[in-house]
Amino acid sequence: MKRPIFLKIFLSFIVVVITGSALTIVLSYEAIRAYYVHSTTDAMVARNRPLKNEALDALAERRVPELAALAHKYGTGTHTRITIIAPDGTVLADSAVDPATMYNHRSRPEVAEALKGANGRSVRYSPDLKKEMIYIALPVRRSGKILGVIRYSLSAEEITRLLSTLRDRIVLVSFLVGFLSLLISLIFSHLITRPLSELLKASNRIAAGDFEVHVPLSGNDELGDLGKGFNRMAEQLQGSFTELSRRKEELQSIISSMAEGLLLFDSEGRVTLFNASAQKIFDPEQIVGKHYWEFLRSAESPDLPESEGKNRELIINNRYYLCGTSRLPSGAATVLILHDITAMKQMERIKQDLVVNVSHELNTPLTAIKGFTETLLEDADERRREYLLIIKRHTDRLINIVKDLLTLAELEEKGGTPTRETVDMKALIENLAVIFESRLKEKGLSLTIDIPGPLSLAADQFRLEQLFTNLIDNAIKYTEKGGITILVEKTTSDCIIRIKDTGIGIPAEHLDRIFERFYVVDKSRSRSVGGTGLGLAIAKHIVGQHGGSITVESSLSAGTTFTLSLPA
Repeated sequence: MKRPIFLKIFLSFIVVVITGSALTIVLSYEAIRAYYVHSTTDAMVARNRPLKNEALDALAERRVPELAALAHKYGTGTHTRITIIAPDGTVLADSAVDPATMYNHRSRPEVAEALKGANGRSVRYSPDLKKEMIYIALPVRRSGKILGVIRYSLSAEEITRLLSTLRDRIVLVSFLVGFLSLLISLIFSHLITRPLSELLKASNRIAAGDFEVHVPLSGNDELGDLGKGFNRMAEQLQGSFTELSRRKEELQSIISSMAEGLLLFDSEGRVTLFNASAQKIFDPEQIVGKHYWEFLRSAESPDLPESEGKNRELIINNRYYLCGTSRLPSGAATVLILHDITAMKQMERIKQDLVVNVSHELNTPLTAIKGFTETLLEDADERRREYLLIIKRHTDRLINIVKDLLTLAELEEKGGTPTRETVDMKALIENLAVIFESRLKEKGLSLTIDIPGPLSLAADQFRLEQLFTNLIDNAIKYTEKGGITILVEKTTSDCIIRIKDTGIGIPAEHLDRIFERFYVVDKSRSRSVGGTGLGLAIAKHIVGQHGGSITVESSLSAGTTFTLSLPA
C-alpha cells in the first residue's frame, strides 16, 4: 500500500514530538526532584549544625541521657527525626523511637558513608516509620577521630506531594507544547508536500504528453529552485519532442517515398517497421510481427541480420532484388533494403544471350575464313602471302575474342558456385609453365616458381588453369626483359598467390579499370600482341566465384604484381 509523503513527514513529526515530550517530562521530574532533595538536605544540615557542636563532648564520653535530650530538643518542632549513632553502629539516641528497639545502623548506606568521613545521603523506605524518608548522616570528629554519627531523617511525603503537583503541571505544559508542535508540524508538512504534489501532477501530465504544464513554485529555497528547474526541463522537453516529431515526420516521408523496399527487424529478427514499397513486395499480413525467414524463403535469408555490409541477390515472387543489411548503432535492430533489379537482370540476360548467340554465329564463319586462309597460304606468292597472314592474324584475334566471350558467358550462366576438388597448386603451376616454355625462350625471359612444400586447395581445377593461363600470358606479352616470378604461400585461412613481372607496367590512372571487359591500356600494343581485353575480366570472375579477391600493383617501367587471395 502506497503511503503519501505528507503522511510520512507528519508521522515523523509525531514521533519526534511524543519522544521529546516524554523525555522532557521524565528528565524534568528527575532533575527537580534531585534539586529539591539536595536543597532540603542542605537546609537541614545548616539548621542542625549547633547540635553537632553540643553533642561533641557527650559523644566522646558516651553520655547517653544527654545525647537523648539533645536529640529530643532539636528534633521536636522541626519535623526532623534525629538519630545519634556510635562508631560501631549502635544507636545511642533517637528523637522518635526507643533506641533499645532499633537494629545496628552501621550497614545503612548513609551511616556507612559518614563513618568513612564523608556526608552521607540516602532516600529510602524506613522499616521503623513505615514510610519513605530522606536521610543525611554527618560524621562528628575530634582531632581527626570520628566519635560518632548524627543522622537527620525527614519524611519524603511532603516532597512527593509537591513533586506530584509539579509533575502534573509539567505533563500539562508538555501536552500543550506537543499539541502546538503537532499543529505547526501539520502546517509545515503541508507546506513541504504541496509543492511536491504539484510536481507529481505536472510530471504525470508530461508523461501523458502535455508539455505545456507549468509548476507555480516560487521562493528562494530549494523547492523554488526545483520548481524553476522543472519548468526549464518541461520547456526543453517540449522543444526536444517537437524536434523529434519533426524529424520523425521527415524520416517517415523519406521512408514512404523510397522506391526500395525497407524492413526493420528487432534483435530477434521480427519485423517492426516497413514502408509502402515493402507492401508492394509482401502482403502486410504476412510480415507484421513475423520473423524474416517466415516470408523471405530463400537459401540466402537465414543469415541476413548477420550479413551486415554485404549485398546479395534474392528472388521474391519471381522478381530479382538486391538485398543489403545494416545494423543500427545501438545494435537493437537491423535495416533491410530491397532494390528491384528485375529489369537490370532481364537486360543482362538479353545482353548475355546476344553475346552467346553472336559468338556462336561468328564462330563458324571465322573458322571457315581461317581454314580457307590457311589453304590459300599454301599456294600464295610473297605479295599475297603478306595479305593472307594479316587476314589470319585478325581472324585468330576474333576467334580468341569469341572464345573469351563464350567463357565469360559460361561463367555468368553457372553462377557463383564452382565445382570444387582438391588441387595440387605446385603441380598445376609447374604444368602450366611447360606450356609457356617456348614463348619464354623466344623473348629471353625467366620464370621462377616459389612454392614452399606441398600445397593443396579446394577449387575448380579447370577454372584455375584458365585463371593462371591468362595472368601468365599477360605477363609474358608485356615483359621484354627480365622475367616472371610466381610466389605461393598459405596462411591460416587463405592461399596467397603473387605473379610478378618486370614489364612495362601500368599507369596509375588505369589501375581501377583494368578488370573491365575490353578495357586495354594501350590499344595499339594490345592488337599487336593479340590481346582481347577480356583476360583480366575472366580472371576476376573466376576469383570471385571462389570467394577470393584479386588486386594489382604497378607503375611504369617497374613491372606489375597481381595478388590473388583464395580461401584455403
